[in-house]
This record gives sequence, C-alpha cells and structure tokens, in this order.
Amino acid sequence: MNRKNIYQYIVLALFAVSCDTLDQEPVNRIDVDGAITTNAGLQFALKGMYDGMQIEDYYGFRYLLYQDTYTDNLAHSGTFSTDQEVSSRRINPSNLQLRTTWRRMYEVIRNANFVLYSIPSVDNISEEEASAIEAEARFIRAFVHYDLLRVFGGIPIMTEFVENTNALILSPRDSEEEVYNFLISELTFAEANLGNTADRPFRAGPGAATALLARVQLQAGNYAEAATKASEVIESGNYALQTSYSDLFSIKGNNEMILELNFTNTDGDQSLLAIASDPATGGQKFYLRPPFFNAFQASGDQGDVRFDASVLDNGSRLRAVKYYRSSTSDDNVPLLRLAEMYLIRAEANARLAGSGALSNLSIIDDINVIRGRAGLEELTNADLPTVQRALDEILVQRRFEFAFEGHRYSDLQRYGLVSGLFPANEQFRVLWPIPLQEIEVNNNLVQNPGY
Repeated sequence: MNRKNIYQYIVLALFAVSCDTLDQEPVNRIDVDGAITTNAGLQFALKGMYDGMQIEDYYGFRYLLYQDTYTDNLAHSGTFSTDQEVSSRRINPSNLQLRTTWRRMYEVIRNANFVLYSIPSVDNISEEEASAIEAEARFIRAFVHYDLLRVFGGIPIMTEFVENTNALILSPRDSEEEVYNFLISELTFAEANLGNTADRPFRAGPGAATALLARVQLQAGNYAEAATKASEVIESGNYALQTSYSDLFSIKGNNEMILELNFTNTDGDQSLLAIASDPATGGQKFYLRPPFFNAFQASGDQGDVRFDASVLDNGSRLRAVKYYRSSTSDDNVPLLRLAEMYLIRAEANARLAGSGALSNLSIIDDINVIRGRAGLEELTNADLPTVQRALDEILVQRRFEFAFEGHRYSDLQRYGLVSGLFPANEQFRVLWPIPLQEIEVNNNLVQNPGY
C-alpha cells in the first residue's frame, strides 16, 4: 500500500458508518506496508482524528445523546430497538449500536496510534515539532479512552499500532484505576508538549490538556488536583465566558470554547444533533423527559436564559434546541469549555471541605459566575450554608448548563446517584455491557457483572 493510499484509508475509516455490524472481524484491522513520511502527512492524519470523533456513532449523534438518554434528561421516540434499550436503561450486550460505537471509538484510538507509529519515519522535522505532534495524538487517544471508561468501566488500553491484530484480539480489560493512571500520564505529557495551533479551539492546545486533566481528576476523586487544573485554565486568561449563553452555540469558535468539534458539512462530517430533536425531519428522535423539562422551566421562570436557549415546548414535543441547524447539519459540539472549569473547581473544593458548614466562600463565588451568566440571582452563604447544599446546587447548575453536551451520566455517577435510576435487582446497569460481539472475538474480554 503506498503512502497516498494509507492517507485515503485513514479518512475512509474515520468517516465509515455503514460497516456490517454482524462482521466478527475485530476493530483495527488494517494492512500497512509503510508509514507517513512527511510533516504534512502527519498534520493531515492529526486532523483526521477529529473527523473520526464527528461520526454519527460518536459525537455526531448517538454517543453524545446517549449520555442524557441513559439518565433522566432525554427519552427516545422511534422504532430502533437499539436506541430504545438505552432510553429504557436496559441495554442488551447484543445491542449492535453499542458494538458499532465501541468499534468507532477504538478506530479513533487506532488512528492516533498510527500517527505515533509514523513519527520516527518523518524526515526534516524538529524535535519540538515531533513532540507537539506526539502530544496531540496522545491527547486524542486519552480523550477517547476516557469516553470509553466512563460508560464501560475498565477497558483495554491500546497504545500500539499493529499490523497483526492477534495482539488486539487477545487484549484483556485494564482496571479502572489503571485506565485513570494512563489518562493522567498521557494528558500530563500533552499539557507539557502541545503547541498553540492556529486552529484553536478546533484542535487541542495546552489548555485543552489542562482542562481534560481537571475533568479526569475530578471523576477519579483526586479533588485537589482537579481544583488546581481548573484554576490554571481559569487564570490563564486565554478564555472568557460568552456574555450571552445562546452565543455559545450560534458563534462557532467563540472564546469560551477550549476544544470544539467543528462541523463544516463540507467534507462529509454531519452533525445530526438538531435533526434528532426536530419532529419535522426524518429519523430517530430524542425528546426531553417531562420532569427534566419542568425543572428547567421552573429555573427559566426565575430568569434562567439557558431554558429558552436549550429547549422548546412546541405543543406536542419537548424538544432540545441547543443544536438547531437541521437544514445544514453543521452544529458544532463543545468538548471542553470554560464554564465547566468553574463548576469543576467549585465541586472539587466542596468535596475537599468535607461535610458540615460551608466556610470556603470561593465555592459560592464560582457557582455565582455560572448563575450570573445564566441570568439567575447570586447566592449567598445564607442560601448555601452547608457543603452538601453547595454540592446540590452545583449538580443543578451542571444539569442546566451542560444539557445535551454529554455530562449528565458522569455527573450522576460521581454523585453516587446513578444507581437511583435502576431497580434494586438491576444495579449492575450503572455500567454499559461490553459488546457481546467483541467478547466473541476476544476471549480475554470479561463482561461487566450482571449481564
């Protein structure tokens, strides 16, 4: 296979959404007779990783909306049993959509590994340039591993690009602790070596690595580290909250975005997020669950501008309208933005404070940054007299601030509330099942308990 064909393969593999999901061949099947040998080729491949994250099975539609659908925000309305299993929170291991999403995510990791595999073959590239390219590939590799971890639990860590897929076929699952340690190591390297690209926020810079470290450390329970990293992003001066909440989604590449998937609809990348909640269009639909809509509306009645910017009651459907470009299918997806850093810092500091009375008033200050932009009244220590009250308020603000941005499932896990979505005899469903088809081709993959 010549170099040109290798480049073409990467793009086709990343965009592919129509593979036979019954095919038992494991992910990462690729024949390679050589590697990329130019800096331009590496840059092309790096951009391809982001394209891989935009597909329908990942951030272009299902994986992203499933984070709200598997909880208490969205519900599926349609005929696809695969989507309905997520909405009813009874995913079967044989769910073909789950398997396709697993494969697509590992394809992005595979392509990051291909970049890393190719770097030594590139001539006329400085050590600094090589480190920056390595850092970006490792950042994306960490991002996708984390997305797998938060829904499946421990998963196989894949760091090698291999022609012979036998090694992958035999890969066992790594523990959650091992995956978290891997993520922190990857992101620490990325933070130190990523360059500031002209494509920011559509490609990762050092701030993206710091922000993702803050998110990962919070989810891992490392609260001091999470607060520190969130503060570094906030105090860097490189980002600013948009004055208008609705501008976050109407102005692409705005200053609040630390990392944003850029859907241009010019090279085959389509965001189906608007269509997913627009009853005037075809396809499977996802609408708000009434209790969530009512809670959001109550906040809107108090002045919360996020309500009108995010949802709509059109008389027959409770729609999500944060993504609204149904006609062009090019809504961007925020992966990391500054508002999250304020709420990460507030939550991390609250958890460090233990229990009892709330004495760290900086926690309330961070909450008020988000409430203020939302048009809500500022809170005082009298409103949040205890640590638990502050944590409860942070969760409420995260629910409204990041609706349909892929945070709800992880938030409920972190708060220990996700089990409340399931009956006592189905607590195992707090994690998704490992796709049955992957276990059938990898005898070392162990299913999550209960499935």
